[in-house]
Amino acid sequence: MSTLELKLAIYDKLKSVEDDSLLEKIMNLLKTIDENKIYRLNEYELNMVKEGEEDIKAGRLYTNEEVMAEENKWLNE
Repeated sequence: MSTLELKLAIYDKLKSVEDDSLLEKIMNLLKTIDENKIYRLNEYELNMVKEGEEDIKAGRLYTNEEVMAEENKWLNE
């Protein structure tokens, strides 16, 4: 069976399922598959990661406390 044929066969079976518990189990299985996929960074994202690493090496960074203080200052303006 081809991938398309398998998908159609599964879809046809699912249309007739009335058991909520079974449908929830299937949904949880499908969610798990999606969560385990490896996310591939695009060129822009890779460049942003590299830029961030360079910032860290050059000491261009803020502590969490500094960021929170700036955020509070900005929110209170």
